[in-house]
Amino acid sequence: MHRLLVVSSLCLLALLGTDVLRSPAIQSAQTNSIGKVLPPDAAPPERQHYRYLSNEPTSLDITVSIYTADGSEFLYEPLTVMDEYNEVLPGAAERWEVSEDGLTWTFYFRPNQRWSDGRPLTAHDFEYALKRALDPMSGNVYPFPYYVIKNAETYNHGKMKNADVIGIRAVDDLTLKIETTLPCPYLPLIMSYKTSVPVPQWQVEKYGDRWSLAEYNISNSSYRLVEWLPGQRLEFELNPYYDGPHKGYFERITRLITYAEAGIGTGIAPYENNEVEVIGVAPMQLPRVKADPVLSKELFANPTFQTWYLFFQNTIPPFDDIRVRQAIAHAIDRETITRVLLQGMGTPAYTMLPPGFPGYVGDKYRDLQAYDPKKAKQLLAEAGYPKGRGFPTVECWLRGASRDMVAEAIQGMLSQNLGINIKIVGQDRKVYVDNMYQYRIPMSLITFVYDYVDPHNMLGMVWHTRPKGTGRHDWSHETFDRLVDDASSEMDPTRRTQMYDEAERILASDAGGVFIHHSLPMQLRKPWLKGYTKDHAGYYSHRQPVTMTRLYIGK
Repeated sequence: MHRLLVVSSLCLLALLGTDVLRSPAIQSAQTNSIGKVLPPDAAPPERQHYRYLSNEPTSLDITVSIYTADGSEFLYEPLTVMDEYNEVLPGAAERWEVSEDGLTWTFYFRPNQRWSDGRPLTAHDFEYALKRALDPMSGNVYPFPYYVIKNAETYNHGKMKNADVIGIRAVDDLTLKIETTLPCPYLPLIMSYKTSVPVPQWQVEKYGDRWSLAEYNISNSSYRLVEWLPGQRLEFELNPYYDGPHKGYFERITRLITYAEAGIGTGIAPYENNEVEVIGVAPMQLPRVKADPVLSKELFANPTFQTWYLFFQNTIPPFDDIRVRQAIAHAIDRETITRVLLQGMGTPAYTMLPPGFPGYVGDKYRDLQAYDPKKAKQLLAEAGYPKGRGFPTVECWLRGASRDMVAEAIQGMLSQNLGINIKIVGQDRKVYVDNMYQYRIPMSLITFVYDYVDPHNMLGMVWHTRPKGTGRHDWSHETFDRLVDDASSEMDPTRRTQMYDEAERILASDAGGVFIHHSLPMQLRKPWLKGYTKDHAGYYSHRQPVTMTRLYIGK
């Protein structure tokens, strides 16, 4: 009987022809070293190597060192993750639910999860990491996303000493409960943020700040750190212990060190020399790239929700006068900045929320900060500085850069339109951040990139009144604070949007910040880099860390 079946099968294949034998359905699919099936057009596993440029981190302990540890967010997996459509997907938690009163969220973990050293990964690791991020002794300068959690802000400010009061509790190895002070419909978004990742307590207690170095580093995502050569590169490879839903295709990822901000100051030579698969394109490089018959076909917009703006020391002269801030807002020609300087790699900003972001108001409040030199001169004169006379020379700080063409353009516009002198000062990133949180920066051009896709992130977290040492800026407005507080716990989407709309109007009219442009970064990508999918706006982008696991090297 068995012999008859074999003969019949061979006869059938002979009738169908040799094309069937060569079809992907008959041939064995390629798999990488962790057993993930590669796409049909993928190169062999040994060629699945992705290389990119980034600055050198001082640590990879991103839960407490966000400004010096970013650039390799794919190394850790949070409770939830965001995809290219900004939809929340399971991460370390396979599902979650919220109580009827909206105050208690329960996250249920996939069973049998492991760290990259083989140890069990549990809900207790997340409890430890989140509480550590809120510990005032941790040195974390970015605990604000978690202030919605019960007693988190009070504990972080040192008013409560016992971490047990914080509304974060591992019920057992597979269950984590998080209690919020008020209903928080966007909590799953916060839990997808790059700082909402677990930390191996035993490594921290044994090695302290060194735990995230290559020889001690332990991760929980599809990748693990295997080598860190200072000044040269970081090497990552697939983690054989990861069994979650976001396994990567790349066998190896290399982070090549650059000392240029955002990896675009190096020029595009590393890309042209096939040293990297992707590279950012600076505005001054864009005309040459567009004119090149090969490079122009490899150029893609890589949009992100990002806003560049000026902020001030609002509590001391001259910026304690609203007319001075408004005068500066009306003296800046954003259209020229975005069209000429940025070569279209940005759109003029008159409010905080960028295009496509929930709550974006378009040009609704444009007139509040629109370019109007005549009005700018009038406001400055009313403030006591006619034609700039008597206005002090003010330093404009830059974070981690010595020069910036947009800052220099603003410097020229303020001199020409208002007669005031601004001195541009580049600062080390740590020095800058320390002074920003102490409200000691007189004036600065800075960017804010969204953490999670909710208006509370870019309005409430950035602009809400905070005590010195716990907020980015010293601008304060009682009605604004009330609106964003009420909106953060409002469950009716329509009413919530209306509150944020009014809050943004107040921010723009009071010139708490002077908004310059929303970024539209451009990137060169090798044609063999596959796996990109279109987002809702129609861009082939991968702004979320999890989308790194969708990419692969094609044949």
